[in-house]
Amino acid sequence: MSIAPKTCSLSILSLGPKGDGTAKGPNGWVYLERTAPLDQVRAKIHRDKLGVFRGEVIDIVQPSPHRQTPPCVHFDHCGNCTLQHLTPEFYQQWKLELVREAFLKVGIKPQKWLPPIFLKNKNRRRVTFTLRKNQGKVVLGYYQRRSQKISEISSCEIALPELFQLKETLKPFLPFLARGLEPIDLSFQWVNHQADMLITGPLFKGAKSETQLLSVLRDLSQIAPIGRISLRRENSFKILVEKEPIKKIFGSLEVLLPPGAFLQPTEEGESALVAAVTQALPEGNRFGDLFSGCGTFTGALLNHGEVEAFESSRDAVKALSLAGKNKNLKVYQSDLFTHPVSVKTLNSFDAVVFDPPRAGCIEQAKQMARSQCKTLIGISCNPATMARDAKILSQGGYQLKSLQVVDQFFWSHHIEVVGVFQKQR
Repeated sequence: MSIAPKTCSLSILSLGPKGDGTAKGPNGWVYLERTAPLDQVRAKIHRDKLGVFRGEVIDIVQPSPHRQTPPCVHFDHCGNCTLQHLTPEFYQQWKLELVREAFLKVGIKPQKWLPPIFLKNKNRRRVTFTLRKNQGKVVLGYYQRRSQKISEISSCEIALPELFQLKETLKPFLPFLARGLEPIDLSFQWVNHQADMLITGPLFKGAKSETQLLSVLRDLSQIAPIGRISLRRENSFKILVEKEPIKKIFGSLEVLLPPGAFLQPTEEGESALVAAVTQALPEGNRFGDLFSGCGTFTGALLNHGEVEAFESSRDAVKALSLAGKNKNLKVYQSDLFTHPVSVKTLNSFDAVVFDPPRAGCIEQAKQMARSQCKTLIGISCNPATMARDAKILSQGGYQLKSLQVVDQFFWSHHIEVVGVFQKQR
């Protein structure tokens, strides 16, 4: 294959599924970050490690009518948001088309499209900052896109303002945390007016270092709204400092969250998803909650009847079991990828809610397809795998009655969907 020229003029034709602009280059399709359809650009073209042609925009010769000035001053060098340059109208329509195309690709069409929900910015309750020492200078910020460089940003248009106020509070403590050359991730999840802090990386070097750093972390927790500080080591967690327990209300449950607990990225998004699920519940009083986590949907389902929850995380199961004690709740630890809930158990429920990770749930979908449970309600942050699993359900006699988009991943290509399936006689 001939080598692409270093620079050339390109016309952006469309956006790919990850939000990159696509253009026809001299040697094939080229993907260009942060462009919009109808942009006319000059760009440098290179091939990445996977052999994909990528373009770096040198100049926008003629801007697209779908382009706007990005609201964030850090947009050009921050790796988090990728779509701030798109007008709201085009951005929303593009996301809806992503979902439609994913389902049409497998031949699935919902009987009804429910009104989409697009949330506002500055409401994301979890962030991860990366801490690194570079030539004696401590840097705390976000990774640049497709890079190991860190942007030391001072503000963010998607995160809760409280989290960036907290970032400023961290500054005097950073030299004590950045002891080595390896990067350390500092993750924060905002719950009930306080932060749950999780450190990932080589924090301690020897017992003396651990004692000193624990003292620093205690001081940090006293002056900052941080309820707990934990350390992640591979797949285990160790609580270093706990000023007070981290509690979360899910419907009728008050759950003591374990370190590293998964929550929906926004409070508003969680409320929208829970409302979509509860509104789709049929008459009945027995419900299954698959991939339940710490109980995002479990607590709401308990307001309508008995619930059996299934989750692989031991810590989440323990927290949910403790919260559901003396309630109509049974919690089971099970890896639903290798040991899906059986047809027999599924048949005992009036409705089943399933909220798998991005990979979807092929094996569990096969069991659900064979069941006679009259209503299945699926939540997914990956329309492609949701559509794939929906195809399996349709082959088992389920019809996709409704589909709803809930966009809580602002200015990114990620998007949430809620699908309601009913068994046809």
